[in-house]
Amino acid sequence: MAAQVTGKAIVDSTHMLIGDQMRLRIELSADKDAVLEPLDLSVVSADSTFEILNESRWDTVGTTGDKLRLQKNLLFIAWDSGLHRMPPLPIAYKLGMRTDTFFTLDIPIQVDLPKLDTALVDIKPIIEEPIKLEDYIWYIIGVAALVMLLAVVRYLRKRKKLPPPPPPPSAPLLPHELALRQLDELERQELWQRGEVKGYHSSLTFIVREYLENRYGIQALEQTTDEILQQLRKGDFDVSLSQKLGDVLQTADLVKFAKAMPTAEFHEQAMATARAFILETKPAAASPGTIPPADAQ
Repeated sequence: MAAQVTGKAIVDSTHMLIGDQMRLRIELSADKDAVLEPLDLSVVSADSTFEILNESRWDTVGTTGDKLRLQKNLLFIAWDSGLHRMPPLPIAYKLGMRTDTFFTLDIPIQVDLPKLDTALVDIKPIIEEPIKLEDYIWYIIGVAALVMLLAVVRYLRKRKKLPPPPPPPSAPLLPHELALRQLDELERQELWQRGEVKGYHSSLTFIVREYLENRYGIQALEQTTDEILQQLRKGDFDVSLSQKLGDVLQTADLVKFAKAMPTAEFHEQAMATARAFILETKPAAASPGTIPPADAQ
């Protein structure tokens, strides 16, 4: 009897960077009466090289005679460099009282490390300074402010006046205003100075991706770094500024996924580059062009 389910697995590219994300698409031709079982992805994570991040449902994309053409997308990430193989994926299905399994072919994928212009070194320990009066100035200000607040509250109670009406709601922040405010808050937290390098770069790239999504309508929060850079290249931006932003996003991916440790200068430069990019592309600046949405490619 001829196979009731046939198909293939396709990746976007056979080359990727460690810590980057890529899509794998499964295309099937199945009898209309065939019932597909949930996909067993344990074979992918067996050697810890690839990890499945997201799995879509089966979508019907057409029919051929008495066959259905189905499609499913998997989003995966690579954790180790070198030449690896995406293993065959088992597609289990039921047809009447019979249960069978179809296997896709394995796929060779070359995983490389991203090229960095900055040498990666260990973070230097924090140098402790002697205690000075300035170290307690905020405590003094806080106590003084509390005393003044209590005095104002007591004064208002004595006057027995009605409280003032609440202030009108403020207008929503523009994308660049929100992003700059978030960068200021991130800088005040001093995460990388306290050794939280991964958290610092995760927050920094999230702010940049959210700005790109709010400003230009591209799905930057769901796209890989390479897909974002491809969108940027289609806009009328300064090439050197886009390249610097790309270096920040790619090195941040390496920090988040490969536990790399850039120098202190890189952390500061990453913040400066993100801030400069936002100021350069805000609506009040010279028109930078429009980046088309990712699905318009």
